[in-house]
Amino acid sequence: MSSIQNFPNKSFFIFDLEFNGNIHDISTCKIWEIAVFSQDSGQMFEAVVDPDPNQKIFEVPPIPEIRQLTRQFLVNENAQTFDIVLQNLAVWVHSQTDKIPVFISHNTHKADKPILELEASRYSTHLPLNWFFFDSLHFCRDFSKSEDGNFSLSGLYRQLFNCDIVNVHRARADVEACTAILGKITGESWQLFGPVYSSYTTSLRSIRWIGKKAEQLLIGRNICSVENLLEICKQNATVDYINHHMESTTSIHKTISNILINTLPNENITKIAEAISTHFVPYLALQRTVLTPKQD
Repeated sequence: MSSIQNFPNKSFFIFDLEFNGNIHDISTCKIWEIAVFSQDSGQMFEAVVDPDPNQKIFEVPPIPEIRQLTRQFLVNENAQTFDIVLQNLAVWVHSQTDKIPVFISHNTHKADKPILELEASRYSTHLPLNWFFFDSLHFCRDFSKSEDGNFSLSGLYRQLFNCDIVNVHRARADVEACTAILGKITGESWQLFGPVYSSYTTSLRSIRWIGKKAEQLLIGRNICSVENLLEICKQNATVDYINHHMESTTSIHKTISNILINTLPNENITKIAEAISTHFVPYLALQRTVLTPKQD
């Protein structure tokens, strides 16, 4: 993982997904539309995705601005399943650039990126490992101001352009809005700042209480993803148990304190350690249990 401003030989792809499901439970989310804009070539990839060919009736969206998905709409749009769309997208991206693709979307690390990874796994395939992701939401929060504190795509667009996004919550419209916002904020220089994460690595800001400063401090210690941080905590917990019979939660707090000592308030360090102990470590253990094949 690297900072986008220092990332060599890169090409920007602004993208957006539309999906059904509860964003607070990623496992329920299924993509029904994707749009990707190549900032270098000016070309747009668009596809309607069939989230489930066997499904005839789809749930009512949580807000009226989101389109009600119907089987007839999917038929009319020649929707294809995600595995086919992903294959077509990978070919298209390769045709647009010979540089490293950096995919940019709003709130990508909590929505678009993990949903893409989940959809790929449903079809026993994976995203290209040379794809990287950058969160425009974090960039806008860190490097721009909002009069009302609304950094959503719609809120920023309204503030910057004094109008609403036309066809909001359709993938192409949201991609065009995100592109316009980033162009406006950077004065069309496209000088972006912040970390990029590759496919299948998790943003450090996914851990509650880790914000811009803590993320920068961890990256400065060459801890560049949640997976990296958890592995360090796990290794230290083993050593601490062997040498001191220390419980894992105590060891995690010790590890985080040693990494962030004299850089953050003790209260913040404690909260970060508690977040790792109570959420991420049990999740990692569960994932390993599920993914480890049983031995006969």
